[in-house]
Amino acid sequence: MPSEFIDLSAIAFNARKISAKGRLIAVVKANAYGLGSVRVAKSLSDFAHGFAVATIREAEELANAGITKDILILGPSNYCLSFDNLIYSVSSVEEIDKLSRKSRPRFALKVNTGMNRYGAMPRDVAEVAAYAATRGRLVSVFSHLRSPSRVCVERQLSEFLSVTKGIDAEKHIAASGAVGNADCALDCFRCGIALYGGATGFASVVKVTAPVLAVRRVKAGEGVGYGSEVLAADTDVATLGIGYADGYRRLTSPRYVAINGVRCKVLAVCMDATVVSVPHDVSVFDTAEILGDIITIDELAESYGTIAYEVITGFDTKRMDKYYGDYRQSRIT
Repeated sequence: MPSEFIDLSAIAFNARKISAKGRLIAVVKANAYGLGSVRVAKSLSDFAHGFAVATIREAEELANAGITKDILILGPSNYCLSFDNLIYSVSSVEEIDKLSRKSRPRFALKVNTGMNRYGAMPRDVAEVAAYAATRGRLVSVFSHLRSPSRVCVERQLSEFLSVTKGIDAEKHIAASGAVGNADCALDCFRCGIALYGGATGFASVVKVTAPVLAVRRVKAGEGVGYGSEVLAADTDVATLGIGYADGYRRLTSPRYVAINGVRCKVLAVCMDATVVSVPHDVSVFDTAEILGDIITIDELAESYGTIAYEVITGFDTKRMDKYYGDYRQSRIT
């Protein structure tokens, strides 16, 4: 069975690094990118100004677990819960009416500056903000940058600041990719992937390992795994206890694992097993690093043909044991 190790001290280190630049809204949506939203949120209680999730159910899970700091629900909600620390994102008068029928909730006005997912159109911001203040409390206004390019950032930031001028509420637009941009700091940074080690300059957080379940020698002309491809030379191979059912994607481009500190080429990925070539002595129940110190998140993302976000969230599976601790504390001073 594969294992995932989550270094809470590294997450705290990353949170401190962000907090040194401004207040942190820690994004723990999607089960904290697969790392465990309750455990991560509790570990950040001393560093985060508040938390952000995608759905009302994610907010409810945190609140039920005893999280008392503000929890911003980034996506639309069609009803309110009884917790006082929840903040409901709204984009229209209709959404405000639906949420405020039985109470006076706390609102965050989402402004659409270019993502075109959710958010009030810039021309409607003043009207929706004023209406929100009459039906509850307008806590914040926010938007989301769609690209790190200077032109896009400048355009979105300028529009956001223009349409929210004069609104008495907390403002935020910067996510992980804009932590280094002082112009985007405003009142808070709303960060997720940087906390979890998937952004440049932040400590790595996640290590994924799998046990070696079998070792054998495969002769030239024989195959490994599914398919018609065969090996060109006699090869020692090891079978690892991880597959695409565990979030380790099927092989479409060159990929490596590390066993006893040595990089080993992946030959095949099946549902429950992965076969790799082993250029050194390997024994059953040795441990292979799938992601960690040698096989970085950027390397694995490149082999998948995707981004760090998908790598981290892709390992959130019931088939994988999770362990929490301070595994890299000596390396992050």
